[in-house]
Amino acid sequence: MNASSQRIENFHKTQCNFELRLKMIQDIKTRWNFICLMLLRALRLQDFIKSYISTHENENITLQKLSLNSEEWKHVQYLVELLKAFAIFTDLLERNREFSINLIYIVYDVLFFHIKDHMTALKRKQRSWKHSLLKVLTQAQFKLFEYYANVSHDRKLMYNLENIIDSHQKLDLYDRSTWQDSDYKQKYKRKFIDYYARHYALNSTTLQDQL
Repeated sequence: MNASSQRIENFHKTQCNFELRLKMIQDIKTRWNFICLMLLRALRLQDFIKSYISTHENENITLQKLSLNSEEWKHVQYLVELLKAFAIFTDLLERNREFSINLIYIVYDVLFFHIKDHMTALKRKQRSWKHSLLKVLTQAQFKLFEYYANVSHDRKLMYNLENIIDSHQKLDLYDRSTWQDSDYKQKYKRKFIDYYARHYALNSTTLQDQL
């Protein structure tokens, strides 16, 4: 529909009673959120998409392939639900002009739980397309673990120190359910005191009292 100015104009004509005249959004591979934005825009304009296709499908046979039935629109809706959490955090980190390293573990926690919750729900479903999505989510989970591994090795100490410096988190991060079965709270409390004492010549006993 965005292939020419004429197609765009014809698509806008279907929106004559709409508050805005909107174009479809096309995916841009170098922009992480654009798949989600593209699907959101399609859902918002689905009635106009149907109207445009039904009006012009005889002129362009390719348009017939773009027509979605009600079940396929449900697929789109579900994909948006899956992608929205990633889009929100990507947008947050892109817009944030301040230091955001302290948000890393929280973001990963939320995304892992988001994927896990959807995988649990999908395992109870019978429809084949939802089983296919379960396989995709399994791959997404593995990919997220790969990224998380980069946080867990050489940079691990610095990420944890930044979490403790954050006045909104301090050591409370390690009280979250994902950390409770470990000794991370005491471990990184000691590491923070040691690091701070060595680099800033503070009395470690006084600092421990503050924590």
